[in-house]
Amino acid sequence: MGRNPSPNPGPELFTTRRVNSRRKKREQLPWPKDHSFRILSLDGGGIRGLYSVSLLHLIEAELGQSGSLYQYFDMIAGTSTGGILGIAASLGVPAERMKSLYVSGGREIFPPWRYKVSRYTLVRLLFGVLYDYRKLERLIYAEFGDATLGDCRARMVVPAFMIPKAEIAVFKTDHHPDFQNDHRMKAWEAARATAAAPTYIHGLDRGDVMFIDGGVWANNPIMAAVVDALSAYDVNRDKIEILSIGTGSQPWEISKAEARGGIFSWKTVIEGAMYLTADNALAQAGLLIGPERITRIEPRGEAATIDMDDWRTAVRLLPDAAATDFAENKDPIMRFFEAKVDPRHRFY
Repeated sequence: MGRNPSPNPGPELFTTRRVNSRRKKREQLPWPKDHSFRILSLDGGGIRGLYSVSLLHLIEAELGQSGSLYQYFDMIAGTSTGGILGIAASLGVPAERMKSLYVSGGREIFPPWRYKVSRYTLVRLLFGVLYDYRKLERLIYAEFGDATLGDCRARMVVPAFMIPKAEIAVFKTDHHPDFQNDHRMKAWEAARATAAAPTYIHGLDRGDVMFIDGGVWANNPIMAAVVDALSAYDVNRDKIEILSIGTGSQPWEISKAEARGGIFSWKTVIEGAMYLTADNALAQAGLLIGPERITRIEPRGEAATIDMDDWRTAVRLLPDAAATDFAENKDPIMRFFEAKVDPRHRFY
């Protein structure tokens, strides 16, 4: 890890969320009546983000010299691993480079010892997280440097969760006058905060508060994006179009014995709950804007059942799964890239 510099923290993060909650409806900014509002939504899922970034890489290859991903979306939303990839895309980091990071860096973040249920593994599960967060931080910082969230070219919506007073946090760019603070965050900190999955990676500790994985409540950030678009802009919901990329939604069965169990049983229950929130968000968005306005792509079969930290299986299955799904869904995917969007407004 010596080749990657230690990340520099940004200014003090805006940690007070509830105190400035709005008491009345947000003033909507005008939106051209004949313009669609295109959203790229990227699910969480740990190393399974290799599927998402492989798909984005194939899209970039199809675009060639026609432009970068962020130029085709009015908003990008990403949770956890999707937050890392969304911020990268919005900063103009090529998906090819991020894919290489997932393939090579993924082994550093999720080392091979996870395949052995040793006494050491059990002790770490009981008394701490499984993996060294500093490896993730340094890899992200090597790509993002000292860029801020406000440097993102597309409007960003990045869910996280704040403790000890449990509060939802949604990091946003300064695309509305109400969003006065988050744009000053370092981009690597926003990515690190949304990707701190409980039991896997230590949260982002900033003084009296800690930020942990947005997947706790919004593993699929699609509804966070839709709500932000409709509340910030006077846009008809029939004009919203979403490319939603998942990382696998395996069928979960939780036995009564597991529900009555201890820490190891509830680790499974918590993961199941995170993915149920993803399905629920997709269903809600479909009810609100119509399922025909959402193009949902996610792995199937064995590729959908990979553990969040199973780097070895992810590398073996997910790039090929993404290639197959891209070939089968090329037309509905590439319709999002027929025309570029206008650059976003920056208020601060």
